[in-house]
Amino acid sequence: MKTWYSITPVDTLFLRGAEPMEAGQPSREALFPPPVSVIAGALRTAVLKQEGITFADYKAGKCPKEVLESVGSCGGPAPFQVGAVLLGRGGAVYVPCPVHCFADSAELKEYRKKTEGKQTTLNIHRAVPLSKEAAALFLHSSAGADLPLVHDMLDPKPLAGCWLRLDCLGKAKLAAGELLAASDLYDVEVRTGIAVDEKRKVREGAIYSATHIRLRPDVHLVIGLDRAPDLTDKGTLALGGEQRLCGYKRCKGPDLPQADGSAGLYLALAPVELTEAVLPYVFAAAKPVTLAGWDLAKGFHKATTTWLSAGTVFTENINTLCIPLAQ
Repeated sequence: MKTWYSITPVDTLFLRGAEPMEAGQPSREALFPPPVSVIAGALRTAVLKQEGITFADYKAGKCPKEVLESVGSCGGPAPFQVGAVLLGRGGAVYVPCPVHCFADSAELKEYRKKTEGKQTTLNIHRAVPLSKEAAALFLHSSAGADLPLVHDMLDPKPLAGCWLRLDCLGKAKLAAGELLAASDLYDVEVRTGIAVDEKRKVREGAIYSATHIRLRPDVHLVIGLDRAPDLTDKGTLALGGEQRLCGYKRCKGPDLPQADGSAGLYLALAPVELTEAVLPYVFAAAKPVTLAGWDLAKGFHKATTTWLSAGTVFTENINTLCIPLAQ
């Protein structure tokens, strides 16, 4: 990644997938970290706002050539890729924990207690391909026979959804504070609101609940791009549903492990779209997420797409933006 931004929300973030919001029904789990399309859209919009270009003019192509080169044409893809969606806390950078990492359930429970004055460590176990063992057990899967399995554990607990300090990616034993649960970094808030019609009048009986994310006061997003949009070094942008205000500033990127061609596994630091081209290289992944949204250029819903979460482990550097994992 060549360009990095630190993004700090002023309030909560409202991020969701393609699930419908139905009146009177409880809200679904919040989507976090933000989808790369949401981040790219926020940066593109920030450039237009900075240049004083209205969306109507942008849609009609009435803007300077250098702006179009920076953000792409309306309805087209962004000319840059979001390759990392990380979290900063207290001077350290945390990455989504690789999905193939596990810990003993009892050890993990003790580790999370964080008892004062007590030295707590956590042993990390990584899933490895065990084709002979899988064949002996007659295991079958759409992923093939070379299945990643974790062994020598009484009660393995997956660490997907946790956040690992970047400099601890290859460690087999973690000290206190090196692995954080999502609840250590942000809170989840359920908000209740009303629906309105096209005239901005309240729809009778249409009460909705929505789940918002509130980052802890010392936590911020750290975003890595493969190239820089034409943005000022600091400013504001709107991110996610309800266009929540955030401050951003260009920052120095973390030291990421560099691929040298010898790594057997690679970690995605941002969500990756699940396509037929990507599927053969998935080593370990959490449940895919379906995304949609509203296409401002067409004035209609976007086609749904399926995405693998950040933390997915691949056998190849599928987009040149993944980082190598030590084995």
